[in-house]
Amino acid sequence: MKKSILLLLFFVNLNAQSVTVKVLDSLSFSPIPFATVYFSNSSGIISDENGDFELIKNELTDEDSLFISSMGYNKISFSLNQFKDSIVFLSPKPIELNNVILTNRDLSSEEIIEKVKAGLTQNYQTDLSENKIFYRKEYKSLIDKFEINKFKSSIDSVDDLLIDSLLQNLPKENSSATEVLSYYYGNLEEENQKINLIKSRETYKKDDEILESLNSKLEESLKKSLKSNSYFKIRSGLLPFSGDLEFDGLWDIDSTNQEALKKAKDAEIKRKENFANSIKGRISNIYSNLFYNDATDLDFILKSNRYELSSPELTYLGNQLVYVITFQPKGSKDYKGTLHINSDDFAVVRIDFKNVKSLFKVKLLGISSDNYLVEGRMVFSKLNNEKYSLTYFQVSSGSKAGIDRPFKIIEKNKFVKGRRKQNQISFNLDLIVNALNNVELRVFQSKPIDLNEFENLTEENKILPEYEDEFKTNFWEEF
Repeated sequence: MKKSILLLLFFVNLNAQSVTVKVLDSLSFSPIPFATVYFSNSSGIISDENGDFELIKNELTDEDSLFISSMGYNKISFSLNQFKDSIVFLSPKPIELNNVILTNRDLSSEEIIEKVKAGLTQNYQTDLSENKIFYRKEYKSLIDKFEINKFKSSIDSVDDLLIDSLLQNLPKENSSATEVLSYYYGNLEEENQKINLIKSRETYKKDDEILESLNSKLEESLKKSLKSNSYFKIRSGLLPFSGDLEFDGLWDIDSTNQEALKKAKDAEIKRKENFANSIKGRISNIYSNLFYNDATDLDFILKSNRYELSSPELTYLGNQLVYVITFQPKGSKDYKGTLHINSDDFAVVRIDFKNVKSLFKVKLLGISSDNYLVEGRMVFSKLNNEKYSLTYFQVSSGSKAGIDRPFKIIEKNKFVKGRRKQNQISFNLDLIVNALNNVELRVFQSKPIDLNEFENLTEENKILPEYEDEFKTNFWEEF
């Protein structure tokens, strides 16, 4: 009798220290075989083919934690001092699959591109139109090299020491940004472009105080040494090059001099016209380079036979089912990229492109240029008409320009008796500048206009950029 009681107590005690736990699928309630079971003390076991494992508590402490995981299921964890169950449920992980698209069209890339070409006229807005546009240009220049030597000057206060101080304190990096809101009118023909600016703003990186002080010192030296009615010539070695050099703003305008006041007012009007024409030219250049313009450099559609095309893939771009085709130049072409083509009407709705080599590179007589980067994107959408038009354009570009040549700046004055030559500064300039540009254009609205409307439009541009230390708000919110 005693032996039976002792045997019973032994089995009760053993059962208290060992628990069989079953791991089940929380949806199907089927066992999960070979689940991983491990503990915070770095020990572990695996469930058997029936999803069972044995938990021996006397080998663990209440502070240990229990973790159970299996491929395709979410991992679960418990604190052992709270674990009382003999069944554990693991919930299946949702499995994300790529879109499976069924279509009865089996077209090659070449056939798709031919359909794009055939639909250019009916798909894209090429007639006169009115566009509400936000334009932004960010500019950064990095001075890779700037040396002036063999410096000579007939102006005592403009000497080697001043030039050395300027060079030492010259910022190696300069940046600026310009944003413009405008109404832009026209078509793909260069002469049919008009613009009316709404507002503009600009920011740029200021020079530090030391450089500003040196610039002021140079300005004062020029004021004292140069005559206000002088004119200047700039020459470079034996090259057949010379040009007029103006120093604007060195001398204050006499408020009683009506001629000078009128000249200043005319100059202000001219600056506003030049600014508007500059923005118009930049936007016009973007439109002239759209892929369906005959004059474009981005001719991977119009001259597709000069590019290698990948096999088309179907995917979704937003809610549009599109073909995705990548392209590479076969020979001398400049760009590679990716096309997104609407599968219903075969309109190109997005293009990403990047140059594969320098677009222009030359070095001659001490002057060098290297346009090493052009990379961008353009997006086309249907706005206020039934045809696609440009709605977004972005391009980043990089170019390096260098000059290593002698220069002479000669002051002349026709109102001084005797020789017109007054002063001369000569030096050799060795300069390399890396210019980085980022241009962005957003079109908020586009609608067709007829020739009569276009001809009756008057360009009234009285806008110059307002300077701000930094851009803090979205400039186009009113659109």
